[in-house]
Amino acid sequence: MFYRVHQFLRAIFPHVDPSEINWALNHLSPEASELFLQQSLPEQRHSIDVAKTIIKTKVPLAFDDFQNLMTAALLHDCGKSFISLRIWQRVYIVLVHKMPQLLWPYFKRGHSIFAVSLKIDASHALWGGSLAEKAGLNPMVCLLIREHHTPTTDLGRILEQADNIN
Repeated sequence: MFYRVHQFLRAIFPHVDPSEINWALNHLSPEASELFLQQSLPEQRHSIDVAKTIIKTKVPLAFDDFQNLMTAALLHDCGKSFISLRIWQRVYIVLVHKMPQLLWPYFKRGHSIFAVSLKIDASHALWGGSLAEKAGLNPMVCLLIREHHTPTTDLGRILEQADNIN
């Protein structure tokens, strides 16, 4: 519960120190850096937190896997840059995701602002993967971004866990 309050406050009052932006950009290629900088401040904050969580887990990885995972962590929500979500929409999405999955289709019906919010959330991973692909990023990074909510790979599962924590 306190975790969600903390998460909510960070979304309302996002703060990313310039040193954290530099830290993130040092892990990214110039093309990936452009995608990172296009993200909203709350998304940048969240992405940095996800990347730092991955580092803290200290999962032994090959260098290339680590680089791909860090890039994907910093860009996994870049698809949200297509459409900005308001704070109430973010809260709504989190609340719906805490409900049994059997109810989700009910909330996604129609064209109300509530249904659209969930459709955006469901599509942002695909949009992000496409943005990463158009930027010429590594195919593994594109895959990790696309699958960060429905992982099929070990790296994807690591990313999903870090995302869920943050």
